[in-house]
Amino acid sequence: MSSGISSISSEMSSIIRELESIEAGLRSNFEGIGSEVVSQRIRQFIEDVQRAQSSLNRVNPSHLSEAFLSRTAKK
Repeated sequence: MSSGISSISSEMSSIIRELESIEAGLRSNFEGIGSEVVSQRIRQFIEDVQRAQSSLNRVNPSHLSEAFLSRTAKK
């Protein structure tokens, strides 16, 4: 995996962990103010990010253009 893709995937993992922490906090610390709905929406978003990350991890860097690889390496 190219370093740019690896970096993006790593950042997605950090975002997923932060969202899971927020979701757990909502489920355990709040009651009666719509926390279930909010935590379910967060869970759905986490699952969307996990699917995107899975797709990203399956990308073959040898099929990417040099322009893309140079742009992602600079960030």
